[in-house]
Amino acid sequence: MHPNQGWQLQQPQAHGPGYGPAPGWGQPLRPSTAPAFVAGGLWLAVAVLCFVLAGLNSADGLGVRQTPEAAVALLGLAFGRGVIANGDPAIVATYVAGGVVLLLAALVIARLGFARWVLAGLGFLVVTYYVFAIVRLTVDHAGTFIIVPGVALMLWLAASMVSVLPPVGRAMR
Repeated sequence: MHPNQGWQLQQPQAHGPGYGPAPGWGQPLRPSTAPAFVAGGLWLAVAVLCFVLAGLNSADGLGVRQTPEAAVALLGLAFGRGVIANGDPAIVATYVAGGVVLLLAALVIARLGFARWVLAGLGFLVVTYYVFAIVRLTVDHAGTFIIVPGVALMLWLAASMVSVLPPVGRAMR
């Protein structure tokens, strides 16, 4: 009897990308959806901030004189009276921005990939505006009013930055 009789010759098996999983490792894991929910949650916080800022300045007919510390964070108010007039367009712009962000945040949570890019583009545009507003307030010697626009700037920037991170993109698949 031959010593190898009854034994089949084993061919070496290739493991790695394109050849299936390595022995003992199972199927590759799907990416986590948590980054999409984190990004969506940050955008929900941005929408709430927009609604709060606009709501504080639209009640009782006093407009932006009602809460000047919060009014300076309205979108567009830093452009001055020649562009904004009485502040009502800034209140409307802030309400509209909040509504758009709320809608797109729901789409991010539903993991539709285009919504994160639209939000990121809008977010970086608003971040640019807030940088302008803070610089203008500082130049006009109103440095005590930069707290609320600074908080808004940080929230918009954080949400925009998280939206463009690669793990959020993988979570959208």
